[in-house]
Amino acid sequence: MPRNAKKQNEPILLVKPASRMFGLDYLHVSLIVLVIILIGLAFALSGFKPGPTLTNCPYGVSNGSVCANTVHSSSQVLSAAEMILASYSATNSSLSLIPYYSLINKINVSYAPSLKEWLVVVPYIDPLANNQMFYMSLLLYDSNLSLATPFIQSLRPITPTQNQAVALGTISIYGKSLCSYNTPIQVYDIVDPYAPGSIQSFYTGINATKEYGNKINVTYKVVFTGFAIDKYKNFGINQTQAVGESLWCASKQPQYFQAYLNNFTILYTYNPLPNTTMSQFAAGAGMNMTQYNACMLRAPQVLNAQALLTQFYGITITPAYIVNCKYLTLPQTLNDAIGYSLGQIANGTANSIH
Repeated sequence: MPRNAKKQNEPILLVKPASRMFGLDYLHVSLIVLVIILIGLAFALSGFKPGPTLTNCPYGVSNGSVCANTVHSSSQVLSAAEMILASYSATNSSLSLIPYYSLINKINVSYAPSLKEWLVVVPYIDPLANNQMFYMSLLLYDSNLSLATPFIQSLRPITPTQNQAVALGTISIYGKSLCSYNTPIQVYDIVDPYAPGSIQSFYTGINATKEYGNKINVTYKVVFTGFAIDKYKNFGINQTQAVGESLWCASKQPQYFQAYLNNFTILYTYNPLPNTTMSQFAAGAGMNMTQYNACMLRAPQVLNAQALLTQFYGITITPAYIVNCKYLTLPQTLNDAIGYSLGQIANGTANSIH
C-alpha cells in the first residue's frame, strides 16, 4: 500500500484555534475575572471590624457582649444552700431527712444571667425509696441569696436556721464549738424513750462504741418530749418518766447496758413499765444494783437538767445525735457524722470548719 494512502474508516480529528477576545483566549479572560473578584472581596472584608472576644466569663454572658457580673460567688452560694438544707431538718415531714442524706460534695452550682438567680442542684439518697438517688433543686436570688423557689412540690423550711449541711448525714450547728480537737470525741444520744426508733437509737450508740472504740465516748441524754407528755394523762408523770430514768441509769453501766436492753425490749410496748420490772431487767443483766438504785434516786434532777440540752442545740426531733458538740445527725447516719468529725481532726482542719 502506498505510504501516503489513507486507511478506510479512520476518524479524522479537526483542531480549531480558540476564539480570542482582545487577543486573549478564554482561559486568560477567566483568570483575569477571578483576580478582579478576589480584589473586590479583599476591599469588602477590610470594612468589617472584628467582634469582641469574650474570655474568662465564668457565669456566662448577660447581653450577648458583656460578661455577667454577680453579687455573690459560687462558694457563697454553696454556703447559703447548705444553710437552707439544714433548715429542712426541723420540717415535720419526710423532707426532714433530706439534709442528712444530701451528697454535699456533689452539689452543682450554676448561674442564670437572665434571671439573676443561682441554680443549686443537690443529689440526695432517699432511704424511704430503697436508697435511690434523687435531685433537689433550689433557686437562690443573687441579690441576697434567699430562697426563690425550692424544687417542684416541695415545702419551704418552716424555721430557717443558720445551721449548715456539710457532709452526708452531718449538719454543722451554728454558733457551737467542738468539744475536743483530739480523740476521744463526745457523742450524745438525745432520746425520748417514747419516740419511735428510740430503743434502736440506744443500740446504735452501743454498736458505734464497738466500732470506734476509744475514739469516741457515747453518752445518753434522756429527755421527755411530746411523745412522753401524751402518756402523762393515763400513767402519771412519775411512772412515765421512770422508764427514761431506768434507761439512763442502765446506760451508766455500759458493760451491762446491751443485756439490759435485750431484757427491756421483751416487754416494752412504748408504754410505762413498773419500777420493779425494770429493776429485774437490771439485775438480770448483771448490773451492780447498789449503783443502779443510787442512780435512780438522783435521776429525776439529772434528767430535768438534760432537757436544757435540747434547747441549747435547738433539737426538735428525737432521737438525734450530737457529735463532738458541733454536728447534728440521725441514728441512721451516725457513722457518717462520726467519720466526718474524726476526719476533720485527722486532717488538722478542725479549727477551720464551718
